[in-house]
Amino acid sequence: MDNRFFSLIIVPDSGKDIQYRSFNSQFLAVLSGVLIAVFFSCLFFIIGYHIKLRQEKNYRTAMEKREALLGGIHKAEMRLQTLSAKLDDVQKNDNAFRLYASMKTLDHDMYQAGVGGHVIFDPTELGNLANELVVRAENLTYGITRLENQTSLEQVSLGEIQAQIRENQEIINSTPTIIPALTPYLSINSGFGFRSDPITGYRQFHNAVDIAGRRGDRIVAAAAGVVTCAEWKGALGQCVTIQHKYGYETTYGHLESIEVNIGQKVKKGDFLGTMGSTGRATGVHLHYCVNQNGHVVNPLTLFKSGL
Repeated sequence: MDNRFFSLIIVPDSGKDIQYRSFNSQFLAVLSGVLIAVFFSCLFFIIGYHIKLRQEKNYRTAMEKREALLGGIHKAEMRLQTLSAKLDDVQKNDNAFRLYASMKTLDHDMYQAGVGGHVIFDPTELGNLANELVVRAENLTYGITRLENQTSLEQVSLGEIQAQIRENQEIINSTPTIIPALTPYLSINSGFGFRSDPITGYRQFHNAVDIAGRRGDRIVAAAAGVVTCAEWKGALGQCVTIQHKYGYETTYGHLESIEVNIGQKVKKGDFLGTMGSTGRATGVHLHYCVNQNGHVVNPLTLFKSGL
């Protein structure tokens, strides 16, 4: 191996003696190796230090994200509880309205709107999150899905209730349940059923009730419907007949005047005419008759129904 020597001459600026240093090639090789080792050691230290700083920064960022995620999950859980409580109140009102509308109430299990039949949560999508977070996220997913199902159920139920209430209201409006004579001297002169005819004296069936009052007292529609008769009708004199839904028909006889026309639509309580004694009558009164599906009905039973 070549073991050459190298000389280093040091000339001081102060005028002191010149100094000589000699180095062989082996010393320079060792010195170079040491310097290179020190350089790479420093380089590795600097790189390691920066890696550690980045890891600490990433860890702090991860922890901040975790805390934010935990806070978001907690808020979502609280919100879910609040919405579930509100929906419970809606379900109680749903039951109350169903009872009001004379509908069958839904059972408790149906209101729960259970979740099942397909996978709605895949824990593998959450990566390497802690098991606690996975469990809470799963509970939230199923809770929200159940809430959606319950809300959909309530929408359908409320639609059914609205439809039933409209139908009930239509039944009420179309059923002759109010007394059609507006008179302060209201009384029933002759009831429904067999009686002695006030003119002939013979026993016969009276298919109406005679409501006493004063001449000119207002006569109103007992239910909503369409006027099918508004003219003189033999023994009934001036007469109005109204066809209602659900098979009802009402007749108002012995009127003094008629204030509606055939084909006219009337609402419950609308003015039809005035009380009189036209036709075959012994005095001022209203002959009021109710038919349902072609059969006469005692009007007093409908007055008492309170619809």
